[in-house]
Amino acid sequence: MRDPLALLSATVVLAAAVLTSGAAQAAPDSAAAPAAVGAVAPPHTEPRVTAPPVPQPTPFKEAPLRTATGRTAAPPDFGPGERVLSAYHRGKLSRDDAVRYGLGAVRSPRSVPAHLRPTGAIHDPQRYLTYLSMLAASADPEAARTIAPDVAVPAGAATAADYDDCAAEPYDYLGVTYRCRASAGEFLVLYNIAGGGRPGIPADANPNGRAKAVQHLLNALSIAVDEYREMGYPLPVRDGKPWVLVYGVDEIPLVGGAGLPIDAPFVLPFGLNQQATMLVPNGQDDWDYLPRHELFHVMQYQYWDRSDVGLDYLALFVGGKEFGSMNWWMEATAEWATRQTYARAPYVPIPGEEKLYARNVYDVLSKPGAALNSWGGLGGGPQYGAFLLPTYLTEQVDASFVRRTWDSIRNHDHLPIEAIRHTAEGYGLNFADMLLNYHIANYRLAKANAAPAPTVDAWRIYGYADSDASLWRSNLTGASGTSGDTLGGARPARKSHSTPAGAQAEYQDILRKGGAVYHDFRAVKNSGDASCGYCSTLMVDTTRDANRRSAVVVWSPTGSTGTLATYPSIHTVRHPDAGGLITVPDFAYPMVATLVTTWTELDIHSADADSSPKTFTTNVESVLPLTARSCALRPLSVRSVETTVEPEGAFNRYAASTPDGWTGGDSTYSVKLPDGRIVWLFSDTWMGPLNSDGTRPVSAPLVNNTFVVQNGGSFTTYQGGTAGAPRALMPPSGPGKWYWVGDGHLSGGQLQVVYQEYERFGSGAWDWRFNRNVVANFALSNLRTPVSVRELPSASGVAWGSGLLPASRSGDGYTYVYGVDDSPINKQMRIARVYGSDLANGTWQYHTPWGWTLREQNSRNLLTGIANEYSITPWGGQFLLLSQDSTEAFSGQINAWTSCSPYGPFTQKTPVYRMPEPGPYGSYWNPDVISYNAHVHPALSSGDTFIASYNVNSMDTRVSPDADHYRDPGIYRPRFFRFVLG
Repeated sequence: MRDPLALLSATVVLAAAVLTSGAAQAAPDSAAAPAAVGAVAPPHTEPRVTAPPVPQPTPFKEAPLRTATGRTAAPPDFGPGERVLSAYHRGKLSRDDAVRYGLGAVRSPRSVPAHLRPTGAIHDPQRYLTYLSMLAASADPEAARTIAPDVAVPAGAATAADYDDCAAEPYDYLGVTYRCRASAGEFLVLYNIAGGGRPGIPADANPNGRAKAVQHLLNALSIAVDEYREMGYPLPVRDGKPWVLVYGVDEIPLVGGAGLPIDAPFVLPFGLNQQATMLVPNGQDDWDYLPRHELFHVMQYQYWDRSDVGLDYLALFVGGKEFGSMNWWMEATAEWATRQTYARAPYVPIPGEEKLYARNVYDVLSKPGAALNSWGGLGGGPQYGAFLLPTYLTEQVDASFVRRTWDSIRNHDHLPIEAIRHTAEGYGLNFADMLLNYHIANYRLAKANAAPAPTVDAWRIYGYADSDASLWRSNLTGASGTSGDTLGGARPARKSHSTPAGAQAEYQDILRKGGAVYHDFRAVKNSGDASCGYCSTLMVDTTRDANRRSAVVVWSPTGSTGTLATYPSIHTVRHPDAGGLITVPDFAYPMVATLVTTWTELDIHSADADSSPKTFTTNVESVLPLTARSCALRPLSVRSVETTVEPEGAFNRYAASTPDGWTGGDSTYSVKLPDGRIVWLFSDTWMGPLNSDGTRPVSAPLVNNTFVVQNGGSFTTYQGGTAGAPRALMPPSGPGKWYWVGDGHLSGGQLQVVYQEYERFGSGAWDWRFNRNVVANFALSNLRTPVSVRELPSASGVAWGSGLLPASRSGDGYTYVYGVDDSPINKQMRIARVYGSDLANGTWQYHTPWGWTLREQNSRNLLTGIANEYSITPWGGQFLLLSQDSTEAFSGQINAWTSCSPYGPFTQKTPVYRMPEPGPYGSYWNPDVISYNAHVHPALSSGDTFIASYNVNSMDTRVSPDADHYRDPGIYRPRFFRFVLG
């Protein structure tokens, strides 16, 4: 035996002891009732017999059993009255004595020392026998004899007609005398014939005198072993040591009467002839199905190297999480293997028994959100319906997939989930993707139709080739949550939703690891855009989650309008884009689109997987197609460009003369007020005064945002704080945060300005990031203090307010809000809109290629190459977009595009002006100088003539008289130019 601290080598498997509860006996819609366990009779109630001398335990000096973590292992819980195994786990009893006394303690308590006799009921006798059997596997042969004696086939008869199963010598095993023995090849069946109040196999016999049920048992074993061996599963032939099935094991008998009941078939890992043994209670009558199922458990035990069983492993396995985790795969693959024997050798001696393997499929498909490896306890539960998983895996890969999982269990100490993943990786497969496809196949429960050419085999992964799929469906018919609906036929439990155009909903689904959820979205008749057959676009936001896989299956309507075929063909399968959004265009009645989503994170322990729920959120919306505006786009050409135009000179003069106002800044948005004043909106702003020589003192304050109000030729700076200690006009919401200005407009008689809040997350120069968008309202009579500050949508991470197109100029009553999906280069446009002019109280809609959505996260990028600030301006019945080019870093190029609508598409990209200042070869001959963020000022523009500005800055951030911002304050000021379009 290996060091008990080393967990069983490959046997993890089997400690498979786990193994074995036999075929499930409960009908799919019933729960198996726990067996009542009889109590051991107290000593004073036993018959007064003369007992032989009680042998005393062999002295045992080994240290207490310890786990790999160093803690003392807890023994399996077989009830408070069980004392033998408790003593063994405390190091007070040897393994041989534990085996010797373990069975004796319940069969004949007086045969063991008094301090080891049970004082109460034994819990779970099946598991108790299994545990003793595992210990016996490496115990002394004499000690193990009580549970693993030898038994031989009966002597042959001269002729078949002379052979009598029940003429053989009676054989005692586990307290029962078996009077009949039947053998065929390498199998032996011990049994009794029912009669005279004695249970057993029915007396109905063949003409040769052998009970028909026994002949079925032997035939089934013979067929199954041949098929299992051809599939690559080992079962050695041992001369004189047949594999045994014992029919009639109802209890572990106790002295004085009632025994501990055994109520389901199971396999002892180490029984008759020192090998795995099938034990079947009386009353079991699935004569053909049952031996096929139980024999596969015998096959599974061949992946267990007995010499590798460590004491601590046994304790943890049979008493801990590993038991159910292993039994899940034991039963799932046993049901799968049973099905294979019928499919490979389609001889069915007892019609109907070939269907029994699938009777528990409801336990899986009625609760698809349960853990993939959910376990329901011995003798019944979802593990029996989980044959679907090995069926799917072998169909998608090859017939050896299941056997390779058992190789992995044996060779790598894997529990089943580890073994399945390991095997999938060996085939070069992504198991997370395979898991999603498995759940799609479970939804279809039919053969997947062929995909369109040239990928006609591409959809094989979405269905089952097994002809028994119709049987699986029939086992769901009429059951709660799985009955037929719009798509026809029985399917896994799902949620069905009528989804008219304009609908929006959020769904919360609770899944366990490896589980799935199904949502059917049904288009509504005469709902949508009439011009496309009442269509819309279905948008399903599955969110970005590394442990979530989702797809939408779109079913093809067939026949007359308004009908779907039963189990219709797949029209297409759509997967999420990089943002987690799945779109279904042309969503129209009678279309049904099914969302399948699964939690791909798995847990090797069934108990952990079942007890760790997670909520997944899905947002669904059906949007109308965009209504394109038509116009004749004017050819876009630049007739002339004039630089250094007003108000550039006015700003320079103001900076030179102000005692405490603006001396430089960036952003440079403008809003014209009803009284003719122009409010210039600036982000970072240097405050005055300048030195007499025009330089900036190193003590000059820099604030994050200001207004400069132009009234005719005069300028006034509005900031927070005082003239001597200026602060940002829009004060920060907390430490390490600040606001930079976006565009502004007039709303309800007030100035409404969008601000983007940024925050620091480290000490580095670039350790800051976008946080959120807000909008501030200012009374026109007091531009120094906001009347209100309210949050704007920020969930998508888009900095809204790069530009505004007010409702007064958009032509359709909407205010358009432009944003940027930021990146170092190739920045991308986002568009939103609000009906009317109030950005704070209006309902925001977001542009997508499919329509306007109410969900910000569904918005999508529209144009690549714009800057953080840009402008959209009406021009001759169309709209002009002006922006710096961001397809290269710090580009000096300013481009224009045009569109018939405020939301594009923007085309006719045309160069307008190249900013001369930036870079080592720019007008400053300074590599630190940059220019950026060009936009048009509508209040200064008219007709084909536009006034635009851009910002110039320096990356030289030193606080020193010779630093750029101090030696030359003119660098950090807007430049204005005029251009005329032809």
